[in-house]
Amino acid sequence: MLGKKQRSTNKKNYVAEVEIVAPIGGLAVPLLILLMLISCIAVVQSSHKSRKLFGQLQDLRREAMLLEEDWGRLLLEQSTWASPDRVQDMAVQKLKMQAPKAREVKMVGGYGKAG
Repeated sequence: MLGKKQRSTNKKNYVAEVEIVAPIGGLAVPLLILLMLISCIAVVQSSHKSRKLFGQLQDLRREAMLLEEDWGRLLLEQSTWASPDRVQDMAVQKLKMQAPKAREVKMVGGYGKAG
């Protein structure tokens, strides 16, 4: 019996001593860790750039709103300065202009469908 036990023990030891070789020579795990670190750094840089660009977008939107307000004010000012009543008053007061009398008006023919 002792001989049989020794032989089975030897077989177990033989199986235990066999080395299992990792795929790609054991480089898979360190390579995956390196790729994970590179990916993490890329995510951090991407989110930083995204936040920076969003801040610039907000600044540009704020500036666009201010420009739109200025544009509205300028349109209002233009309509005030170019109103027919104001032009009439300026023509009469400053330029001493007056509307022509009916006998001074001459119609010119020959242009377009009317002539």
